[in-house]
Amino acid sequence: MQVNITLPLKWAQCGGYIMILILVNVMMIFPLSGFLFHDFYSRMIPSDSTRTVLFSEGRTERGSWSGKSTFHFAFQRHSTDTTVLPQIEANGFAQNVPLRADIPYNMNLDLDIFCLNKVTDLCLKDGEITISVNRPGDYLGKTLFRRTLLLSCANTRDIPNMGGTGRLSLTFAQKVQKELVNSFHFENPIEIDHQLKSLDITLKLAGNANIIIDPNRSFLTFSMNFDHSLRNLMIRWRKLAYVFGTLIFNAIISFFFLTAFAISFFRAGHAKSIKVD
Repeated sequence: MQVNITLPLKWAQCGGYIMILILVNVMMIFPLSGFLFHDFYSRMIPSDSTRTVLFSEGRTERGSWSGKSTFHFAFQRHSTDTTVLPQIEANGFAQNVPLRADIPYNMNLDLDIFCLNKVTDLCLKDGEITISVNRPGDYLGKTLFRRTLLLSCANTRDIPNMGGTGRLSLTFAQKVQKELVNSFHFENPIEIDHQLKSLDITLKLAGNANIIIDPNRSFLTFSMNFDHSLRNLMIRWRKLAYVFGTLIFNAIISFFFLTAFAISFFRAGHAKSIKVD
């Protein structure tokens, strides 16, 4: 009795090929897909999506005695090929603000301002803050934001007599920090597009008063603008983005791998049939 085992051998051979493909996918292609999507995600949404810049790191044009102060911030653009943006050193020197070249930014402004009257009069003073930007080819800055401020100023009679010590009392110093500092927060007054080279923040004060902006407690916050874009969905649904992104990368790599495997398989079979003939 003759038993034909050709068909079972063919099925076993096909099963072996399938197992090899599954093992290659699980052990090589799938981890590679996850790594590639993570790199893609990091480039689309960098880890440094939010940056805080103190006023002490900007260039200052002091005009406090004339009731005017200007802070200048210059931008330095970096492409997405730069994995990590340079850090801003908190050393008090004027530095360029590193930002991504192809991503718009929202900007928040926080100010701590101390006001001192030169003469004894009303404690309330009106001031004005403006934000001007500079683009390539512009010789004069363009003002994009203007807002009137009401400042509570300390009169000279409120300052304790220093006497021969030449120092203010500790009580007054604590009062300045807690009560006499004017704090302001502006939510997204302007948007920083990729063409902006720099911006100037100017504070003007009417009347006989001095203004002091605390450079270590006043700061700008730059956050990448992902509204109405694929990046916004990737942030909101981060886990699903990783799942579907890894599967898509896996499908693409598997397609090319299977195509190369099929071509090699058929070429080997064709060469074997020619040799047999």
